[in-house]
Amino acid sequence: MNPPPEAAERHRAPALWLVVAAIAAAAVAAALDGAFTGAAVLVSTLVGAAVARIIGRGRRPEGIAVRSTWVDVTILLGLAAGIGALMLAPGV
Repeated sequence: MNPPPEAAERHRAPALWLVVAAIAAAAVAAALDGAFTGAAVLVSTLVGAAVARIIGRGRRPEGIAVRSTWVDVTILLGLAAGIGALMLAPGV
């Protein structure tokens, strides 16, 4: 007899929740201290996610691993570089 669906093991994906919490922290930082601080938190989050993706090969960390490792890392670092460039650009 199979257990009911509620009793099935659930994937918690702690890395995904850390990223969600960091994005919420970036929104709070932007509201309280300004857009520069919020963007800096976003850049830090993206770089941290890229590092976690390099360290956790395969399907780890759950919630961040979507494609192959190097595609994920390239996309995350590309987004971090783009936001960082906009953050440092004068008049933006």
